[in-house]
Amino acid sequence: MGYSKPLLQNVSVSFASPCLVGIIGNNGKGKTTLLKNLSGLQKPLSGQILFNDKNIFDLSAAERSKIDSLCFASNYITFPISVYELVSMGRYPYNNHWAGLSKDDEKIIDGAIDLCGIKNLQHNFVTSLSDGERQKTFIAKTLAQQTPVILFDEPSAFLDYASKKHFFQTMKEIATEQQKIILISSHDIDFLTAYADNLLMIEEDESVLYGSTNQIMQTEYFNTHFTKK
Repeated sequence: MGYSKPLLQNVSVSFASPCLVGIIGNNGKGKTTLLKNLSGLQKPLSGQILFNDKNIFDLSAAERSKIDSLCFASNYITFPISVYELVSMGRYPYNNHWAGLSKDDEKIIDGAIDLCGIKNLQHNFVTSLSDGERQKTFIAKTLAQQTPVILFDEPSAFLDYASKKHFFQTMKEIATEQQKIILISSHDIDFLTAYADNLLMIEEDESVLYGSTNQIMQTEYFNTHFTKK
């Protein structure tokens, strides 16, 4: 996996629902590239990414949008759109664009907005929001897409402590109660180790270790790079 030069090689990992997976590694080691590969945004240089035994790159973009959703850390937007309108874009893979939103769509959108604690902002323009409020809006859009696989790239980067805790707790509950696979790349190691079922750790030589959170926490590499001295 990578660009013209592979970043991660010989990676073979299986995820089964329900599962909350934390992705950890130092900067530049391929975490974002891995998420792009898994989402179908970027094709790996070799190998396959399978969902229910189907190669996701054999599927159309529309079909993939019903399988996985991806939320990036940097979600800048310059055109005037309300919080509600942006979150509603998560329903695009399912609705008839000419007919508009169904009652079920509206219920899902309202639920995602409530879950992210931004109901009081739903009529505000996204361009008027703080970094943290905007991040919550994009998280709500991702949840409104209601895919069986959800991918997050540094989703808590702009959130305060209470909001970070709420995010990780909520993702744990969603993974368990809704039988989803949720992968979170994050530098918030304390929250990942508290809530993630498994960790995928990219080491300095770009080798990958995958196992239960407790197993990964006992490795020498984890204790050298991800624990407070």
